[in-house]
Amino acid sequence: MKLGSKTFLYSVIISLIMGIVIFSYMIFLMPSMYMDYKGKQNLQNSRTAMEYFKEHESLKNAGIGDSTMLGIVVPKHGYSIKVTGAGFDGHVEFASPSAKMLIDKIRAVDENDAKNSKALFREFKPVLSSILSENTGEIKKNFKIDINLEGNSAQFEAKGRKLHYFSGGIGIGEFSVQSRYSGTSYTYFVGVTNKGDNTLIMANSVMTPTAKEILPVLYGSMPMLVLFMIILAFGVSAIYSKKIVEPIKKLSMDAEKRMYSSSDNLAPLEISGKDEIADLTAALNLLYEKQAQAVNELEEENKRKEVYMRATSHQLKTPIAASMLLVDGMIGNIGKFGNRDIYLPEVKSQLKEMMSIIDETSNINGIADNNEIEPIEMMSLCREIIGKNRINADLKGIAVQLEASGGDICWQSNTMMLKKILENLVTNGINHTKENGSVKITVEKTRITVFNQPGHIEETIVENIFEPFVTSVEAEGSERSERNKGHGLGLYIAKYFAGKLGMELSGENVQDGVEFVLEKRGSDD
Repeated sequence: MKLGSKTFLYSVIISLIMGIVIFSYMIFLMPSMYMDYKGKQNLQNSRTAMEYFKEHESLKNAGIGDSTMLGIVVPKHGYSIKVTGAGFDGHVEFASPSAKMLIDKIRAVDENDAKNSKALFREFKPVLSSILSENTGEIKKNFKIDINLEGNSAQFEAKGRKLHYFSGGIGIGEFSVQSRYSGTSYTYFVGVTNKGDNTLIMANSVMTPTAKEILPVLYGSMPMLVLFMIILAFGVSAIYSKKIVEPIKKLSMDAEKRMYSSSDNLAPLEISGKDEIADLTAALNLLYEKQAQAVNELEEENKRKEVYMRATSHQLKTPIAASMLLVDGMIGNIGKFGNRDIYLPEVKSQLKEMMSIIDETSNINGIADNNEIEPIEMMSLCREIIGKNRINADLKGIAVQLEASGGDICWQSNTMMLKKILENLVTNGINHTKENGSVKITVEKTRITVFNQPGHIEETIVENIFEPFVTSVEAEGSERSERNKGHGLGLYIAKYFAGKLGMELSGENVQDGVEFVLEKRGSDD
């Protein structure tokens, strides 16, 4: 399975699990939370209405709660009370003994007396039944209705009650009841407070939501909710998987493009964001950069070897051709070349020339394969090289000097390659310095200078002195000994090894001499 499919599948599974958890939360916890919320809201509405009622002694146009609120203002004296609701104000005068007794009890109740308040609430039902019974006769007389209140005909069953006390002398009784027939639950709020000599009573009833009433609503919406969750899960998962997979796909396509592209000038990948994919992109850019660098170095190395092999082949053609001519003359006893005593030594000399070229070639490959890096004491190495060239220098009367810019100077490098570089520079300096001249070697922390005087590089070859088989023409009237005769490989080898060691080698004409400088590009620290 591809990464995009895996990411999409896992995202869908996670989204569905989260949806199931949320749905379960709604089913099991939401009803109770909603019931608690509605209970607190109903109590707060009753409190707000009671505060409004206390301030205005009326509920008309209060705009609080629902229209079931009813307020009664009981005066200190008399039995004419004010009745108020959401849309009306009026007065009622009680004449029955039971009603007058109830009003007297209301006047006598202390707002902070919880015991008497509970007793008063318990007496509401029988007193109201008595008032209704006393007025039944009047109802029968006027409306020909027979009302029999004997027996227990109450529709509601009490479930519980609470008393709440608030600032400003407001007390609210909360009564929970349930219908015996429908099972519907209701909550009655009865508030009591005093304002001056008047006693204010407010009653309010609300339907109490239950879990049984809420759950069917949730169950009815389940199919639509499940469908919505599935669509949402698939949509979010598709977007999420695309966001994750697209950058990786882009990296894969770029890698494939680089694999089959012959160009080494491809632009680096664009980095966006600060996540792990951005880190991967940066790492790939660095890898591609190093890969391109390695390819360039390899191409340069191959080009160098190709040039060297071509030059070597070309250089070997001359002694080989000369030797073949001499050998053919001696075999056929033709002309002057038939004299073997004279020309056999010449053939031997040509063969020695070819062996010398071959040895130098093998020497390069052998030393280049050694990559061991170690600390090298530079003054000791230079003294060793000077000692090997002492005889050649003395024959020409050349003074060789060694100087150091400081104390002990140590380089971290490959001994064999560095030694070969300095040997070739010193030997070249001695070979191309006129008699009674001088060669000066200066060792510094990051560079070594070899200066020979008098000396001069012809302008025709000054730009190509580090190419293989490029040799200097001797000054007119002078002769070079066979011992000092070169093949034009010394400076080429020195340049090649310097590049392998990460160093820079340069040469130029200065004043009355020639100066070669070997310089490190970095530091050993």
